[in-house]
Amino acid sequence: MKPFTPPLAVVTRLLLALCVAVQVVATIGGPAFASWMVDNFGLVPARLTHSLGIGAAKLLPGIVPAPLTLLTSMFLHGGWMHLLLNMLFLAWVGRYVEWVVGRWRFLALYLLGGIAGGLLQVAVDPGSVASVVGASGAIAAVFGAYAVLFARSRVSARKILGISISSDALTALWYAAVWIGLQLLTAVAFNTGPFQVAIWTHIGGFVTGLLFAQPFVRGPQIDPRL
Repeated sequence: MKPFTPPLAVVTRLLLALCVAVQVVATIGGPAFASWMVDNFGLVPARLTHSLGIGAAKLLPGIVPAPLTLLTSMFLHGGWMHLLLNMLFLAWVGRYVEWVVGRWRFLALYLLGGIAGGLLQVAVDPGSVASVVGASGAIAAVFGAYAVLFARSRVSARKILGISISSDALTALWYAAVWIGLQLLTAVAFNTGPFQVAIWTHIGGFVTGLLFAQPFVRGPQIDPRL
């Protein structure tokens, strides 16, 4: 029997279209305009911490309040290659997760993952003046949810340091390692400047997906892998 593949879902389509549209605008505006967008709508940890009264760095404020950049930054990307990789992952796993949890819960999971990833990045590097952009944190949350909801375990439950870890948890950890590894390889392959990857954004998003996948499932708690 041919495996079921859900169609590209409504919210997934809208998120794809919005991210592409923002990149098109940035490209048409030229490098200076794209840089202006990143500076004003990207997440700058030092700017956010200063706005909250917990950071020492004083930066010129952007045109949007610093806390709002936790949201706006996830729709910006550092270039077409950055966008392409993220959108491929979103198109791949987004349709499955949205099919299971529903449109609004999927959108909530996506935004929550992006915000949580951004907050973790700020917590780890609060004094950074570099803009963090990209949907990686949000997509990492979707990928984490996919790992929980759809991954068929191929490993046995084990005890590590005396703690029993289920086969599903081990599989989820394997997905996390693959996701982070791919992000690092992409940065090495395509970054032309200094090696800078907001790795904590990815980790924060992925953990959010792991934690909220099952609570967000609509209806009876069935196994969506069947």
